[in-house]
Amino acid sequence: MDKDKISVMKERIEEHISKLENKDFSMYFYVIDTKGNPSGSLSYIYDMAFGLKEMGYKVGMLHNEEEFIGVEEWMGKEYAELPHFNVEKNSIEISPSDFLFIPEIYSNVMTATKNLPCQRIAILQNFDRMTEFIPFGSTWGDLGIFKAITTTEDNAKRLKLYFPYVDVNVINPKISNVFTKSEKMKKLIVNVVTRESSDVNKVVKPFFWQYPMYRWVAFRELRGLNREDFSQALQEAAITVWVDDITDFGYVPLEAMKTGSIIVGKVPEVAPEWMVDGDKLINAGIWVDSFASLPSVLASVIRTWTMDEMPSEIQENANKLVSNYTQGRQLQDIKNVIIDKFVNDRKNEFKLTLESINNNLKDKE
Repeated sequence: MDKDKISVMKERIEEHISKLENKDFSMYFYVIDTKGNPSGSLSYIYDMAFGLKEMGYKVGMLHNEEEFIGVEEWMGKEYAELPHFNVEKNSIEISPSDFLFIPEIYSNVMTATKNLPCQRIAILQNFDRMTEFIPFGSTWGDLGIFKAITTTEDNAKRLKLYFPYVDVNVINPKISNVFTKSEKMKKLIVNVVTRESSDVNKVVKPFFWQYPMYRWVAFRELRGLNREDFSQALQEAAITVWVDDITDFGYVPLEAMKTGSIIVGKVPEVAPEWMVDGDKLINAGIWVDSFASLPSVLASVIRTWTMDEMPSEIQENANKLVSNYTQGRQLQDIKNVIIDKFVNDRKNEFKLTLESINNNLKDKE
């Protein structure tokens, strides 16, 4: 390679180093459009992007939807105003100093972007989704993925078991400050929050069949609400029933705890990390292992609440749990992982490449 080409190469590498040092690069997040429906997994990605924007970094949300509805209805205008780009319509120039974050469901995007010059980082929130969408016989290594972000230490350990070559880092989710306790007295309303709408009937109908004397108790399904309305519903109700068998994290119970609503939850197939201490479930809610046990447990909770005999330990433990998932902690995780680690590692890669070029030139002199 002649000296002119080497000189140009060095200038480009130095330019990328300067961009990384001066926040003159972009972080792109590939997102699914839930068509206005709330999603804890999607809010996790938007919270990361918004946090980086607040730190002064350039971010962009990528999608391939013909008609993109977005998150304004349930997350608010400030999140919706993050720059959004349709990858099929907008021309996006990707630089080696840029970063692309890809959720686990988008193995097709991982494949399509394998030869891009930027740093690509996977976001893992749900193993069921990863096993559903990754091609049979493929690994993340085959797709060129060697760095990942996930929500819990349990997820990190599990991912390392399957893909030990992946550098896995935890960024804790946050429970939005929208979820607060109300000064108003709670009403004997039972909220029901389920992943599948059909599960609501499995909760409500057997309860009334077994306990017809409680027909005066109001049940309310919560689905498709924005954050403010969802928080209001949690604040208002004494009890919130939660069923989500395939969740890896479980935002709803923590949101309910933060508003002071007593959570009655069916333990998922794999209990979320925050729910257990060793081999025991943390006494921050009322936990059941099957639909069959829900009516009797729920009836007991209703009786206890009406008699004002709920153990204070439950709310105390709930408060401790929720305190682990604050905006401040998430922002610190973002700084530690994305800025102090990923960005600095990328900068050091460029510096090592530059050093190697200079050393080779010296050897030839």
